[in-house]
Amino acid sequence: MRNNITWLYLILIVLHSGFAYSFNTDEVDIEQMLSQQIPVNPEAAFYKIEAFLADTELSLTLKSKLMVMQAEVAYIIDQPEHILKYSKSALATGLLKEPWHTRVLISQARGYFLRGQYKEFFATANMAVIQAEQSNLLNYKIAALVERANAYIFLDDNSKATKDLNLAIKYLELLPNTFDKAIILEQFSVANKRLGQIEIAKKYQKQAIDIYEEIGSPHYLSIGYYNIGRIYQEVKDWQEASKWMLQSYRQALKDNNKLNQAFSLSRISEYQNNLENFQQAKKYLNEAIIAADESNSERVKIHVRKNMANLLCQNKKFQECKTLLLDTIELANTYKMQGDKVELMQKLAETYYQLGAFETAYLTLKSANSL
Repeated sequence: MRNNITWLYLILIVLHSGFAYSFNTDEVDIEQMLSQQIPVNPEAAFYKIEAFLADTELSLTLKSKLMVMQAEVAYIIDQPEHILKYSKSALATGLLKEPWHTRVLISQARGYFLRGQYKEFFATANMAVIQAEQSNLLNYKIAALVERANAYIFLDDNSKATKDLNLAIKYLELLPNTFDKAIILEQFSVANKRLGQIEIAKKYQKQAIDIYEEIGSPHYLSIGYYNIGRIYQEVKDWQEASKWMLQSYRQALKDNNKLNQAFSLSRISEYQNNLENFQQAKKYLNEAIIAADESNSERVKIHVRKNMANLLCQNKKFQECKTLLLDTIELANTYKMQGDKVELMQKLAETYYQLGAFETAYLTLKSANSL
């Protein structure tokens, strides 16, 4: 008889996913079932894995694999704390064989990226590359190379980033069009966008979208449209960026995905502000904050408030901006979002300066630079 905690999780799963499922403790069956579920409905898969992890009858070996999968799902649904929690727990078991060991290092690297811990991001991505090379895991080597390239960019080493991307693309184009390839294409596109390679970024982002359309998942289509909108944002094509971001928002509505709704609305607001539609921009951001607060993502709660602060400051609402920045810094501190905290404190220093509080501005900036 399974314990009561497992059944409590089952009730939660029914509420979140809309359907029940029966446990099957055959390891291969569980892995296959979750691998099929994740590309379609990652949030439902997250709660299924939570239930399995609470099942006292499952072996520790299987649970270590499930923790790897949970770290991967946590990245998809924007949960950096869960990424790091489960990746560290999986590694601590000492039971991970390949390819699971490399997979969890890739996820852990992504968790550090979302937290803004770029040195840790690079160190872990580098370990993933080495591990994949030693184990001759081509798929995971490509993913790890792309993550390391992104880490190099944040450490201002674009030449090494370009080298990793050039190596990755030789293999990437040979992979079959699967969900895993789409995730790598997303990251490859993002890295090229950061390097200013806009046409390359568009090309590979559109390839990822084609795969998501084949899967038929609103969740991933929302992400794909969001990312291509961000590429057009990079070249200040606000109209085209808005078009793609609206598509992202519509897919998020289909999926009832508050996380993706909040991110899309926030960007639409940003574009409307750049088109000098301040009232529309503020309206979209207020809606984004509501959606963010209904989501389970700490990061998006900070993101939308940071954007609201930027909007207020740009429109010379400095007192309102200051109040919001102080509250959001507390959120970033609570959730250990170091990169966001530094950025918010730098913005707060600028705001103090605009309010004439020059000494406070100086002390705030000094504190931010010391973090």
